Amino acid sequence: MTAMCPKCQFRLTPLVNHPGPLRMPCPRCATPLTLLIPESSVESHASPTSRTVFQPNQTNAVLVSAPFPDRAVAHCVVTIGSLSGVDDTPPPTPLPSETLSSFGRKFASHHSPAGSVPGDSEHFTAPSAPTSVPGYEIESTLGYGGMGTVYLARQLSLDRPVALKVMSRKWSNDPIFVARFTREAYAAALLNHSNVVQIYDIGETEGYRYFSMEYVPGRSLADHVKAEGKVDPETAVGYILQAARGLKHAHDRGMIHRDVKPDNLLLNEQGVVKVADLGLVKTPQTNAYTDQLDRPKPKSGLNTIPSQMTGTHIALGTPAYMAPEQCRDAATVDHRADIYSLGCTLYVLTTGRQPFDGTSAYELMTKHAYEPLVPPEQYASRVPRELSAIIQKMMAKSLSDRYASMGEVVRTLEQWLGVHTTNTGTFSAQDDEIEQLEIHVHNFNEAPTAVLKTRVVTGLISVSVLVAVLFMFLGKLGWAFGIAGMVLQGTFAYFVLNGIANKTYLFRRLRQFAFGLTAWDYSIAFASLGLFALLLGMSNLLGMWVGFGMIGTGLAFALRLGLDRTLEYERQVPVNACVTMLRRLRVFGLDEDDLRQFVVKYAGRDWEEFFEALFGYEAKLAARAYLLRSGASAGVRNRFAAWREPLLNLIASFETTRRETHERQLLEQVEQARLIAGGVNARQARSQAIEAATAMVEQADAIRHHALRRKLSASHSNPLLNPAGSNSVPNLGQMLAQQSGQEFSALRIKSAAHDPHRFVVNLFAGTPVRGLLAAILLAACSVWVAQNRFFVEPTESQVIGTTPLTIDGVPPEYTAWCDSGNVGWAGLLLTSSLFFRGNRMALMVLLGAVVCVFGQRLGIRSVEPIRDFHVAFLLGSVFALIGFRMAHDRS
Repeated sequence: MTAMCPKCQFRLTPLVNHPGPLRMPCPRCATPLTLLIPESSVESHASPTSRTVFQPNQTNAVLVSAPFPDRAVAHCVVTIGSLSGVDDTPPPTPLPSETLSSFGRKFASHHSPAGSVPGDSEHFTAPSAPTSVPGYEIESTLGYGGMGTVYLARQLSLDRPVALKVMSRKWSNDPIFVARFTREAYAAALLNHSNVVQIYDIGETEGYRYFSMEYVPGRSLADHVKAEGKVDPETAVGYILQAARGLKHAHDRGMIHRDVKPDNLLLNEQGVVKVADLGLVKTPQTNAYTDQLDRPKPKSGLNTIPSQMTGTHIALGTPAYMAPEQCRDAATVDHRADIYSLGCTLYVLTTGRQPFDGTSAYELMTKHAYEPLVPPEQYASRVPRELSAIIQKMMAKSLSDRYASMGEVVRTLEQWLGVHTTNTGTFSAQDDEIEQLEIHVHNFNEAPTAVLKTRVVTGLISVSVLVAVLFMFLGKLGWAFGIAGMVLQGTFAYFVLNGIANKTYLFRRLRQFAFGLTAWDYSIAFASLGLFALLLGMSNLLGMWVGFGMIGTGLAFALRLGLDRTLEYERQVPVNACVTMLRRLRVFGLDEDDLRQFVVKYAGRDWEEFFEALFGYEAKLAARAYLLRSGASAGVRNRFAAWREPLLNLIASFETTRRETHERQLLEQVEQARLIAGGVNARQARSQAIEAATAMVEQADAIRHHALRRKLSASHSNPLLNPAGSNSVPNLGQMLAQQSGQEFSALRIKSAAHDPHRFVVNLFAGTPVRGLLAAILLAACSVWVAQNRFFVEPTESQVIGTTPLTIDGVPPEYTAWCDSGNVGWAGLLLTSSLFFRGNRMALMVLLGAVVCVFGQRLGIRSVEPIRDFHVAFLLGSVFALIGFRMAHDRS
């Protein structure tokens, strides 16, 4: 028996065992319906003992569209299944039968409107998708649902895999839904914790909204239980403890997950559990109004999420793991709803089955609300009574009977596992663990090929420098220049080869920097390379540069193929052994920052390269700060590749400005569309959107700086990661507190068109002006070098002085200012300033360039043997460095 919705033509297939009216909303468009069931249909499709149900599709979170006033429920919206009746006995499946991959399930499972979900091929068609997403290479589809599609993609700028979630056009065309989605995804992106999946980027392409997030290789805890059955209690608690720490991080910042379940807890290859899918996240400002997106919008005429997905008095989440209060009204829940859901997840891990069985969303949610919980030890005898008591308290139906906070849950689980801590709360390592770590670090640092490589590289560079100095003493400056070019080009070639092979941090950041450059930036870069080649050609050094460069590149290939591959194999053994040891410690409940502190304290003098191989470059910087401030370890510690840090700081300052600009533009766009859809005129919407976006970006920037300061500060209880105390952590929800741009009237944005000071600076020291001046100075210096025949015919005049630049047809007084290498240095300063932002920086660097070029003509004097242009060089460089420092402080 089937029926058709008169509004959207969706086919309804109820399972019934009694005639009469059946009230329900349409699963697709939420139109209230009353179905009249004839007696003939009942007799042909149901047995006398069967009861009236809808067969839910087990892959989906099903939403109830009415509160629980008592034990009665007004309507139940479920996925329509087969025509056969369902027996009273619940199916013996301990977990939902799911077919998508982890990321596909997480995206599709609870975001899909009923009747439009994977697994119901009769009614579901994959949503439309963009042909491409700028900056990403789509590799495969992980899953799809009513809200959109999730892809496995590669972020080209950083050459890393990501999970790319693309919203279907249906939702992308709804400005009110897009505004809420963007604000909450933006807030979630600020969560930075080792046990939370990181959101990287939010954007729009071809009319589709998307965001990229951390891709976690491995599987979900649901997959783990399906594959291996119930989990050993100690291991299960170790997993849940990690998830609790990640959720605590979110709670301390004012965010509630609202969909905690095994599918949303991902276990990676290192044994780290990460909380995923913040799609149902609730901030402190999410109330019954802001959580209801299907309210009438007479001005726009647009409809957003149907009532069965979310709304006031809507049970939003996954019924098998929902707290009783969440079944009644998802908009008013607090952090204790996540505690309940996490307790359900621990129940599943330890027993291999859900806390309650049911054949419909109504039945499941009613049992969560009213039916007593069967203690887990009755299903799994290995579950200790103490752990059973913890689970039952986490799943208490009354809020007052549950744990008061996720921090209390963390402490309780740590005590049950017996995590060894000192009086200060830090990890107390055992002697055998310290000994194993020391062995792994020694084997890493003293790998035979590592020692050989150090000697080979040191010998090559030393010999090259000695040969270059010898050529200089013999007056062969061209050959000395060629040797220097061989070292420089060989180093660059090795950097590229190693970066491509190992995806080194600096190489990936440089890729990201290059991908973000504009056409103007690329034109400046190519112009600079052209001028450099012109200089070499006019100096008769181009052939020397190319020839020695080929030799240096060949040496780089030889080093990479001859030594690096062997070294990587040798070092992989101790790294893997240490990873195995750390995975075991994680399962035993050790916190991630305690793990890192343990490695830092006992890895010895040359700890940095080993630590970076385990945890990454950024974690190493935080660990170094811990060493410097906390006094955790005595003795001198060596730094690894510290030459990278100034360059990375420069890139970071540029990326910060670029990121803030992108975020502000995106938020302005969605806020303006939302306001217009709500009836605000375009001019007011534009002004209010600018103010709202600016406030959110500034608050987010403050949160990032606060987190960085806390991360780099000394703390005996939590030295390496963000603090856990909510009293000292800014609330992410504050940035979403204002749902209308009208409340940001205290903020004002100054654009270049309305700020006379900025207009004047751009006129005389803007990026195009500085770029043009840099090109003129470098070109003039190149011609001057060629005219004075540097490197080719060294004469006494080059030591005492040089002839000013002369150009045929140009009066000498117009070119006489180019009479020293200061001109080229000024051009390089201006070129470097193009990669910074800031009015004060631009003015200071321009002043420094002027002093370098014209300082000796403006009255700068010196005494022998120092020349006037030497003083101008130093003074101009000081001004420029002050400008660069201003740009760094601004970022």
